[in-house]
Amino acid sequence: MNAKNRLFTYLKAKRGQLLLAILFALLFVVAQIAQPFLLGKALDASSPEVNNQNLFNIYIFIALGLVVIGVIFGYLFEVIVMNISQKVIKQARDDVYQKINSISIKDFDMKRHGDIVQLEIRDMENFAMGMFAVFKTLMQGVLTIIITIILMVLVNWILALVVIILTPLSVLMARIVSRFSYKHYKKQSELQASLNASSLETLNNIDIVQSLNYEEASIKTFNEINQKLQKEGRIAQFSASWVNPSTRLVNNVIYVIIGVIGIVMLSNHDALLTVAAVMSIGRLSSFLSYTNQYSKPFNEVSNVVAEFENAKASFKRINDFLNIIDDEDKGKDEIKEIKSIEFKKMSFSYDVDRPLINNFNLKISKGQKVAIVGPTGAGKTTLINLLMRFYDPNDGSILINKKPYEEIRKESLRNKVGMVLQDTWIFKGTILDNIRYFKKDASQKEVREAAKKAHADIFINTLPNGYLTEVSNKHGLSEGQRQMIAIARIMLLNPELVILDEATSNIDTRSEKLITDAFDLMMKEKTSIVIAHRLSTIEKADIIIVMRDGKIVETGNHADLMKKQGFYYELYSSQYK
Repeated sequence: MNAKNRLFTYLKAKRGQLLLAILFALLFVVAQIAQPFLLGKALDASSPEVNNQNLFNIYIFIALGLVVIGVIFGYLFEVIVMNISQKVIKQARDDVYQKINSISIKDFDMKRHGDIVQLEIRDMENFAMGMFAVFKTLMQGVLTIIITIILMVLVNWILALVVIILTPLSVLMARIVSRFSYKHYKKQSELQASLNASSLETLNNIDIVQSLNYEEASIKTFNEINQKLQKEGRIAQFSASWVNPSTRLVNNVIYVIIGVIGIVMLSNHDALLTVAAVMSIGRLSSFLSYTNQYSKPFNEVSNVVAEFENAKASFKRINDFLNIIDDEDKGKDEIKEIKSIEFKKMSFSYDVDRPLINNFNLKISKGQKVAIVGPTGAGKTTLINLLMRFYDPNDGSILINKKPYEEIRKESLRNKVGMVLQDTWIFKGTILDNIRYFKKDASQKEVREAAKKAHADIFINTLPNGYLTEVSNKHGLSEGQRQMIAIARIMLLNPELVILDEATSNIDTRSEKLITDAFDLMMKEKTSIVIAHRLSTIEKADIIIVMRDGKIVETGNHADLMKKQGFYYELYSSQYK
């Protein structure tokens, strides 16, 4: 869907309010534009030729009444336009957040997190400001132009024709400048996203940045992007700032031309009667006011052209993100339990030019504890990503209960799996809520039992408010404590298939031994897949898969693999040298 169609879709749902806004805008414009006409009539009524005081008073009274009416309808119009704008922005923001949660991990990994932050905050703000300013100005402007043309024709059709002929000069001038500024606003938005990404990376890893004395390099990178952003922003703002003066110049020239022609027509009043173009001082006064009224919308649009171009560039980025295809799930079947998992002649690579896993075969039966070991980059974590259907194989298949897992609904599969990863996630809230994040209806007793199994209960009880202590991902807990909380979540969830990817990497050796024993108890008669660099933690595994360069090089239990004195033996021995 292109940006125009998406915006139309948003506005279509608000068509009732749009019609009301148009009505109030029409009444406001009529009240504003009728005033010069009435004042011109009053001026003619007070002329020596007419000298009708009663008629003069009536025109003045009606004009004053229209001033009050115009203010009321103008206020109502702005309130409705603001309401429509905010509702559209809310819908767009909701759509972006929903898209974040619905696109595949593959697409998400290709996006920098700073880009998404830019979409949710800065681009939305640009769109909101631009939409309100342009929508308000455009709606009032179009109605003003139409009604002003009608009244100008009624006052004097010759002058009206002159104004209409000269109008394209103003539009052309604005168009030339705005087209030049748009490309710079687009580049500015892209650089802003890069700046956000750089800042976010530094903030998330500030401890590493400082520990490696990387501050100067980080500041240098930031300054380079910021300098480019300043340059593009300056060019964009400078070019957009030319729109208003240039259109005002054209409109002022038109105003002078109309004034000169009007004076000439007054001087040749008798001759013009033959072409039905009557001119009087009151009519000329009204027409000059209408000339200003007519040019005013063009000037107002040029005033907000910078906001419009900025909003246009931001909404295009928003629309491009919303056009990303959702995570596809063609599966329709539900599964009650996971009886077997089989990787069959499976191949996969993140990049077609860099093969990662080739012709991989592995069968896991229910109740087995399978450990996967190997050097960094061997493809261990990739197997988990494939099993969870974050990615799909390039070739071959993965079978669940002897059925291609593409036929199974992703939600059904993932509901049976509990994962503890090396990177833990703690959201801002109480420890109680963090542990029962995946099981909202769990009682406090169940949470405490899970925490005890994860050996987190001891440190939780030492906190000021125990389980009700407020924590966040960067505050209140150590790395090891955060990982214990993540482990407690899985203990509480008690899934059929447990996946541990370096789950105890940030925990001390004594706690690791206790937690490993707890996992062994929880995983009894359950299927489990364990990825570990500390090979001492997987000695009790039923089968150990040794991977290297995306292939299985050895399989067996710990004792058998040690007897072979192969690659596993080298890995195990290297940890005790």
